[in-house]
Amino acid sequence: MERRSRRDSIITLIIMVIIASVIISWLSGLWSFNPGRKDLTDEERLTIADYINSISVLVQHSNKTSVDFFMALDNIKGLSREELDSKLSEIIEESRVVLENCEGLHPPEFFDVPHGYFILVLKVRNNAYENFKPALFNALQDLDLDISCSQITDSFLSLYMSDEIYKYFQEELAASGEKLGIKNLTIIDSKVLRDKRLVSSENVLNFVSEIKTVTTLQERRGVAVIAESIEFDPPKINEQGDYLILAKGSEISITVLVENQGNVVENDVNVVMKYETEDNPKAEEKKYVISTIAPSEQKAITLTGFKAYPGRKCQLTVTVGPVPNEVVLANNTASYKFVVEK
Repeated sequence: MERRSRRDSIITLIIMVIIASVIISWLSGLWSFNPGRKDLTDEERLTIADYINSISVLVQHSNKTSVDFFMALDNIKGLSREELDSKLSEIIEESRVVLENCEGLHPPEFFDVPHGYFILVLKVRNNAYENFKPALFNALQDLDLDISCSQITDSFLSLYMSDEIYKYFQEELAASGEKLGIKNLTIIDSKVLRDKRLVSSENVLNFVSEIKTVTTLQERRGVAVIAESIEFDPPKINEQGDYLILAKGSEISITVLVENQGNVVENDVNVVMKYETEDNPKAEEKKYVISTIAPSEQKAITLTGFKAYPGRKCQLTVTVGPVPNEVVLANNTASYKFVVEK
């Protein structure tokens, strides 16, 4: 507990240093500000009004992104891993678009300083969302748990910093208006960190520990051969005991379904087919690599060019994977005995 308290004190100090640095970084702009003008033309006033309206829309979007973010966290126990991944990705994309739209604006004369503050606000928020997602999933997988929790804490801390910087943006926006003779130039508030207690490493650890009990959020990895999906060419025409009887042909093609039964996308998954005959101990082997397969997705794998041996007893063994950290391996392999008709 003493160690966490010391860490929280350090975090508070970091906040103060960063905010102070932000203020200092913009002071030169404030000092070089030209004397105020009170003879704005109608066109200039309209330009300023349009700018304020554009900024207000971006602030509303940024506020909504935060609401969506914390709603996802509130409902996290009812989400699957795929759903949580999708929602966090959407939030990151929304935040990125808001930042890009802000960077594309051209502030009116005398509004460069507040606009710089606002860009900084959105950059800090965007970084917070981008860093939160991988840190959370690393924590769920028990990958460097202390580091992951620290990164999550830093994301919440960045949201808090953005709220503090936004206050300076509001003040400088009003000051810019004053210098131009525009009284009471205001913009809506923006406070995205819902609970300041989230900048505490202890509270973040409790948060992570609680959601780690949700099994749907835990990483599961596993691929399988769907044994009953097998199709031969030439096709099956009959069965005799354990053997499938295939129609006449000189060459055999095999198609089988492979399924991702985990909850993460798998890449570069190996599929191996071994073809043996009763009088040839050396198996013929063909391989295929599935470049990517999503959770619950099934892919049909077809391999061709196996020579037929009419009348001989044959066996085909299909193996997929295993993928890293796969636990259940019983369904990775399926075997089929068959005879090609003479």
